[in-house]
Amino acid sequence: MSLTQAQAQTLITTLKEASRRTPFTWEASVRYDEPLVAIEHEGIEFILTLNRNPFEIRLHLRTQNDNIGLCRIDAAPYHPNPDGTELRDTPHMHVYREGYGLKWAEPIDWYDTGDQQGTLEQIHARFPNGIQTTLL
Repeated sequence: MSLTQAQAQTLITTLKEASRRTPFTWEASVRYDEPLVAIEHEGIEFILTLNRNPFEIRLHLRTQNDNIGLCRIDAAPYHPNPDGTELRDTPHMHVYREGYGLKWAEPIDWYDTGDQQGTLEQIHARFPNGIQTTLL
């Protein structure tokens, strides 16, 4: 299954909330797959994969039922786009593009490894019971 660009944009920008009823403890170097639900669109569910270390935050948001990637944040040192442009040594976000999925990426200037909550806000995801991070 694929999405239209309008459908994907709606899913990306809708407010999403963690299903958990306890604080999320985000340990370094551990991968988490957290279920999220759309607040404004009943029945729409997502999976948010989270991983972090002292130098990087990686997030991947996808639909739960069809496993369609909507956006992904990473700090890989190199990314080539389908049109031949390249991103080098800059954090970037892959955003769904109709016909391409997550093959395109754009640089982001709001990426801050010390601000996990701010990073989550950029993809409209929240943990209502809070986030705790552990040191290394």
